[in-house]
Amino acid sequence: MTDTSAAASADPLVSACVRLGWQLEELFGRCDVPEGPQPGYSLDRLIGLSKLSSYDVQRLGLDEVDFVMDQVAAKVTAPQTAVAAFTADARGKLDATLQDAAGADQRRIQYLQALASLHVTLLTTLTAAGSSYGKAYGLGRALADTTRPHQDPVQLAESFQRYRIGQLYVWLDDLASLLPPNSAHAVAQSLTWWQQAVSATTAGTMLSAGDRPATYPGSPAVPRWKQAGGALMPRSSLARPPDAQPPDAAQLAAAAARQGRQWLRVLDGEKLCTDLLTPQDYVRAGERLASRWADMAVRMIRTMPWLLILLAVLLAAVILALIYIPGSAVARWATGTAAVAGTLSAIWKLIQTRLGSIASQVEQPLWGAELNTAAAEAITVPPLGASQDPDWEPAFQQAGAGGAGAPGPGRTAPPG
Repeated sequence: MTDTSAAASADPLVSACVRLGWQLEELFGRCDVPEGPQPGYSLDRLIGLSKLSSYDVQRLGLDEVDFVMDQVAAKVTAPQTAVAAFTADARGKLDATLQDAAGADQRRIQYLQALASLHVTLLTTLTAAGSSYGKAYGLGRALADTTRPHQDPVQLAESFQRYRIGQLYVWLDDLASLLPPNSAHAVAQSLTWWQQAVSATTAGTMLSAGDRPATYPGSPAVPRWKQAGGALMPRSSLARPPDAQPPDAAQLAAAAARQGRQWLRVLDGEKLCTDLLTPQDYVRAGERLASRWADMAVRMIRTMPWLLILLAVLLAAVILALIYIPGSAVARWATGTAAVAGTLSAIWKLIQTRLGSIASQVEQPLWGAELNTAAAEAITVPPLGASQDPDWEPAFQQAGAGGAGAPGPGRTAPPG
């Protein structure tokens, strides 16, 4: 599928449902819940989203639920009066948390119970409205849970267990044509690298070239002669880079939340995958595509053994001609060279004709696959991927998940 057709078939509501699932997981598990009256805002300047009180953050999240559900109701022509009642109970329980009286803990629990009930309602209602909406909602919620901040290495290993990640692959594959171009395949590949890196770190094993992105900072340097040999023989051992040490478990745990945010950005359409690609990313994709074409040419020649026989006969004929044709050595060499050149030219035209017919069918899918891989490398953050901007990397590391944090006194995570 080309970028144009993929963009035409994408459904913005599916992306909105991905963010909605992420949003509700954050409201339930990351954002603070009010435990009494909220202090007023300072009047010296207007605040941003990161300075909202816990009450306003929760209210904003419920507003987003109403907004997305109104769009879904309009799309499937469902009565919007029913949609308005979805968040009514949660809003009432949220307002109750502002009371300045005993029982704050109980009111907080009641509000969380209302959020849990709202989650079930959204999951079932969206699935009934359209299976893709329910899958997108589940995908967003599961990604938020998998990459939740402040996990220790043991928790991270549990989050990235293969059986948990498998369902994410299924949803991404099912929704690939409805999400922004390249995003589902890029996130699936990046998720695979993360799962393999976490597994290797936990088991203390090495990361093979297939288990890590080409931009992996810990990749051993490959000598130029080996690079050249791998380019000429893409299926040989020279083309396989050596294994590398996996990242440190603490580094992976610290970067998981930021990685989740990066996945969300491309799945909900906030950022197109191709906007993240640098010229070097395109060059690397082109090199991989050239390697694929070379591999295809070798495979095609193997299907035509008569070419090898013809080449052997040609070489034998040239040798005999150089030996028995009378005249000077220069004349014999000229005759032999012309014969070889003519025959090789005819063979190459035959190969080019057959390869050209294949190329017209697979050129666009192969380039699309390489763009997916390049996009996956672009969205994979350190320590698995290369920093897009080294000057900003320390700031990103300090910010963690871009402002999202675990609930704590005086700190509230922004809703997205």
